Amino acid sequence: MTVECIKITGTLISILGSIILAYRVTGILKALALVAGAHEVNIQQLMPGQTGNIYNLQGSTQHVEKASKKGLLLFGFFCYIISGILQLTALFMQSA
Repeated sequence: MTVECIKITGTLISILGSIILAYRVTGILKALALVAGAHEVNIQQLMPGQTGNIYNLQGSTQHVEKASKKGLLLFGFFCYIISGILQLTALFMQSA
């Protein structure tokens, strides 16, 4: 394998890792925002002076549990590690 090929492969793997991590982090943040919003609504409905119906928003933690799966997150970090190793290998090959 040539140095250029190793550099390109490392860069492509880094891009793949970035996309995967961005996707996972966005999903985690959406789930946390949903849970925080539901919690805030529940708290506001229990405050003194609340008029109207009280709705108990339950089961919101299921969204966090679903979003906390680690497979893609770990794969994204693995891609970054492999990319770094490939970039370092290319650097050593180039200097030799």
